[in-house]
Amino acid sequence: MRKFIYALIIAALCFAPLKRADIAKLRPVQAFAMYMEDNNVVLETDTGDLGRGENFLSALENLKEKTAAVVYLDTAEFLLVAENAVSRVGELAQHIKHSVKVCVCEAAGRVKEAAQYLDVHGNLPKLRDWIGEK
Repeated sequence: MRKFIYALIIAALCFAPLKRADIAKLRPVQAFAMYMEDNNVVLETDTGDLGRGENFLSALENLKEKTAAVVYLDTAEFLLVAENAVSRVGELAQHIKHSVKVCVCEAAGRVKEAAQYLDVHGNLPKLRDWIGEK
């Protein structure tokens, strides 16, 4: 009976609808910054992409709409949060991996340079630990 159930589950997985992504269109991100500008959340990636919105989700949607490639935040190693956006980190915590390292700094316009610096010099807390401290 167990073997039948396992076979049924595997067969069901084979027919599950998947959204295919062309690997060539993926744009992996090493770091992204979140800051506030004119009461809007701004997301800026180290690849130079930018999205704005009333909250994290709308800024992320705007980022995805404005970018020709598929922005892939799951590869992010660093989250750079401006002082004026620290209170908004809770909005994004469930949408990114909790092992991302958090740095509170002003990185607007220089996310790539900040990521390169932190990659060498940063001993930063992970998001799960940083949220626990708050």
